[in-house]
Amino acid sequence: MIVNAVKNGVNWVRTTSDLNHTLMATAATGAVSSLVPGLSATSATFVNLGSVSAMVGTQLWVALVGGPTMFSNMERTRFGDIQARLFPKMGMACMSMSGLGMASYLHSHSPDSALYLLASSLLINAVNSFIVFPVCTGYMYERRKHEDGSEEQKKASMMFGITHGVSNLINLGSIIANLAYLYILSERVTKAW
Repeated sequence: MIVNAVKNGVNWVRTTSDLNHTLMATAATGAVSSLVPGLSATSATFVNLGSVSAMVGTQLWVALVGGPTMFSNMERTRFGDIQARLFPKMGMACMSMSGLGMASYLHSHSPDSALYLLASSLLINAVNSFIVFPVCTGYMYERRKHEDGSEEQKKASMMFGITHGVSNLINLGSIIANLAYLYILSERVTKAW
């Protein structure tokens, strides 16, 4: 009975859309973030460091290691299909980690520049997750529908290129905000080190 319920649950999650996954992760992040005020200062700091580190690690791995390696070693259509699934998951994870980072930072700090960096990262990841990634993926699949060299294919390719570039710039903005946050944190820790 329990095994079938777990299998059914796993199958349901596997068949739902990336948007549904992102919405579920958002709800789970909100629920977990509501527990942060009950944590000790050390535990809240651990949650903050862990979530921001996981976010930066995910972003850097996808942008600098995983993506370029797949691009260089996979057939282009399969690479696009993988990226169409990977980017929404990266956005979902980074958005959740941003939310936890903000909640845990606010546990012991008043709003300041560090919080604004975390907030900008959250906003950037939300825009990528809910707007840019789905639009970019739509243009990628649209260009595949048309014959090479056709006006429709050229237009879809141009729009894909634009949205993909915007997505990369947005992600770079989040990476910069996160690294700046970690630098500010390092500065503070150095004083107590």
